[in-house]
Amino acid sequence: MTNDELQEFLDATAAELGVPGAVVGVVDGDHDLVAATGVGALDTGARVTERTLFQIGSTSKTFTGTVAMHLIEQGELDLETRVVDVLPDFRLADADALAALRVRHLLTHSGGFLGDADEQPGWDDDALARNIAGYSDLPQFFAPGTIASYSNAGIRLLGRIIEVVTGAPFERAVQRVILDPLGMTETFFFPWDVIGRPHAVGHVPGEDGAMTTFSSWPLTRDIGPEGGIVSSVRDQLTYARFQMRGESAGAAPVTTATRRLMQQPQLTAGPPVDAIGFPWLLSRHGSARVVMHGGNIADTQLSEFVLAPDEDLAITVLTNSGSGKALGGKVIDWCFERLRGISRSAEQVDLRPLERLDEVVGRYDAGQWHYDVTRVGDALEFDMVLREDIAALGIPPRPPVRLRVRSDGALVTDTDQPVGRLLLDTAEGGPELLHLGLRAVRRR
Repeated sequence: MTNDELQEFLDATAAELGVPGAVVGVVDGDHDLVAATGVGALDTGARVTERTLFQIGSTSKTFTGTVAMHLIEQGELDLETRVVDVLPDFRLADADALAALRVRHLLTHSGGFLGDADEQPGWDDDALARNIAGYSDLPQFFAPGTIASYSNAGIRLLGRIIEVVTGAPFERAVQRVILDPLGMTETFFFPWDVIGRPHAVGHVPGEDGAMTTFSSWPLTRDIGPEGGIVSSVRDQLTYARFQMRGESAGAAPVTTATRRLMQQPQLTAGPPVDAIGFPWLLSRHGSARVVMHGGNIADTQLSEFVLAPDEDLAITVLTNSGSGKALGGKVIDWCFERLRGISRSAEQVDLRPLERLDEVVGRYDAGQWHYDVTRVGDALEFDMVLREDIAALGIPPRPPVRLRVRSDGALVTDTDQPVGRLLLDTAEGGPELLHLGLRAVRRR
């Protein structure tokens, strides 16, 4: 595949999906491919290039995990270290959960408390400490280590542990351990570092359906560990080459053994992934083993970051609108097919007996939003409703999604893609818990 072919595909697909701007980077063995399309902001018309900075969202979690594993290698932390031993004043609503909570649970999204805690404004050095002081109000859904439930709050807590162990602000620890050694000079946390450089802004559909710019900066300093990084495609490719191949301009952030350990299953998970690493999301793309993450900042900047270590292939997609999610999926499918001849496997759907669907109907609380679940014929409809104060930020509402249920409890789309599961086993908290979008959410 040539750069021109990738460029042609990206131009056409982004235009078809209405994505204002995007950039794609591919590590294909010893070669890199980069293609950019569209504009960083419709208001200015500034073209997207390989230097344009995008908010990468939750791929930031893998940076946090890498720093934590670096500290473990250095003997300054341990997977079995109790959180309360590092943070003696830290509290959870459940005293037993607090006593059981380990660093391992934070890395594997299995702390068990509500995973989407509110952000707090402010860019001072105490931002993380102030935020986690409110965790005593978070409901505990299950005991630590029971199941994997995607947890921004857990990774945020891990970021605070990094601050205490290193004695430095979180961002400085990432700079020292990862960015400087890898030579990532186009990766930042602070808006004042971004504003003077070419950068993308998010876009949302207006009342007439046309895309309009999202004028606010949707990041706060306390979410740095889980989603605060702003980066270029070139730096993302540098990061991919390290995480997949161990390439590093300076001292490697972690050893090869630890890097590979991070990409191995540590806890099983439900669709759309198979397992959680430290803290990579692990799945398959057809016959290929996939180590991945990706990000979503307020449905305005969406990204994908996919490693296929056994295929020596990595793909990153950075976009500036909600429709970037569909673009990312199409780019990944196209690259796997064109470069390795690998197609995504179709799921065989065996529907659950209809009488079981009524057990799931109800409202499920995720903190910053809730799902209203109703039955529609032989399927379930999920309506994601943002909390009023969150919706007031201008985040566009999502349309209801119709999902069918396989006999194994997996929730699948009309195109047979698994996106969640029913937790009917009482040992996992079912049927009062539902697993959707990697999160376990509780019925009200």
